[in-house]
Amino acid sequence: MPRVSWGIPTRDPSSDAPTYEELAAENAELRRRLEQLGSANASQAGLIEWLQRRIAALESRLGKDSTNSSLPPSSDRFAKKAKGESPNRAARRTLGRKPGKQPGAEGKHLAQVADPDETLVYSPSCCADCGGDLADAPVEAIEVRQVLDVPVPRLESREHRAETRRCRCGARTKAAFPAEARGYVSYGPKLRAIALYLMSYQHLPFERCAAALRDLFGAEVSTGFLDQLYSEGAAGLEGFMATVLHLLADSEVVHVDETFDFVRKEKAWFHVCSNELYTLLHADSTRGKDGTERTGIFPDFTGIAVHDRLIQYFGYDKATHAVCCAHLVRDLASVARVAIQEHWATSMTALLIEMKLAADGTRAAGKNKLAKKSLGAFFDRYDALVDEALSVNPAPANRARDALEKESFNLAVAFRDRKADIVRFATDLRVPFTNNQAESDVTMVKLHAKISGPFRAMHGAERLAAVRSYLQTAAKHGLLPVDVLSALFAGEPWIPQRI
Repeated sequence: MPRVSWGIPTRDPSSDAPTYEELAAENAELRRRLEQLGSANASQAGLIEWLQRRIAALESRLGKDSTNSSLPPSSDRFAKKAKGESPNRAARRTLGRKPGKQPGAEGKHLAQVADPDETLVYSPSCCADCGGDLADAPVEAIEVRQVLDVPVPRLESREHRAETRRCRCGARTKAAFPAEARGYVSYGPKLRAIALYLMSYQHLPFERCAAALRDLFGAEVSTGFLDQLYSEGAAGLEGFMATVLHLLADSEVVHVDETFDFVRKEKAWFHVCSNELYTLLHADSTRGKDGTERTGIFPDFTGIAVHDRLIQYFGYDKATHAVCCAHLVRDLASVARVAIQEHWATSMTALLIEMKLAADGTRAAGKNKLAKKSLGAFFDRYDALVDEALSVNPAPANRARDALEKESFNLAVAFRDRKADIVRFATDLRVPFTNNQAESDVTMVKLHAKISGPFRAMHGAERLAAVRSYLQTAAKHGLLPVDVLSALFAGEPWIPQRI
């Protein structure tokens, strides 16, 4: 029998069994090692969670394209597009329509002109059968074909002579030259207009513009002349810019946006304010509030401003705001890439599109607002989806949200806090679904960056903004760019009237 000391059994000297003290020490060592493994496991679990979130964020970034972000379609180069059937093609197939022109649809073709500049008549001289003379034969039919072409471009010279006459009183009076006769020999308004059109509308650099003028018209001009001509044209638009600013400030709805180009290695921001009739572009060194306000529209604008949720616009309390839903649809597509966000994001997209179609149908019917019952049903679904979005975006424990979590949470909060601005297109049918008007009006900045490269000085961006404001506004009124530029260099720039 083992001996007992204070109720604790001890090892028999003849036995190999461990003592209680040895077992207790071994147990303590195992517990210590277990705690170490638990701590290492927790650390590894945290690292795995972080890596999973990091991988998800990188996959999300890699998956950004023109369908789920503001990236242009030209950036969609990392993955091939799915070769699924487009919505338009699916709709045509459902309706039984074949590709191409539909039966009964009005055709589009190159039309003949009613009053040709020149008419050439061709008569057969002899019979194709017997060889008889056809000089006096009657004409039975005429087939007409027209060729549309341009005349050979060349410079035309016009000499201006200003007479000086002496009055009976002895005074001598000299006649005034027209504005286009600038000096001993000078280029006229039309050639100047074509040069400025090539530089500001087609974004040709000075060297290529000079080459085009030489090759097309035989006009030998220097890059210095073109630089001076560009500045002269922009300087002549002060009255136009003031008028457009006033007209936009009094408009019911305007679209605002901004994008950047470069002045050497520094960003130059182009701010746009526009609607279907007028375009105002302003070049500035900053994207922020100061740059926006130097456009001249804010902070006193009291109409509806459509924009893409840039926070600085919401600071202008006098304006009513409307959010571009095209941006929201892209943001929702990005968020929907995460499984837990997919249901509310895709459902919200479907709801916005359904509301847009309802608004479009109401306008087409000649009505100025949606029925209250329809709006109420839309808003109930909207609120339910916002609640769902917030519920699947809780705050994580013991850490801040990562980039992917911030994206979905911030979007859910925007739908909650900016509801009135987001659904403005449905509650006020003057408001469009998107901010495409502003984006279209400012796209030329990206074209300039691709074709001409960066500006050499801020002055170059400022004059491009002025001339493009002029040309784009004129185009919205059905006027041709060379015509309004010719008027500009003739000293009588076109000024839009209130419509």
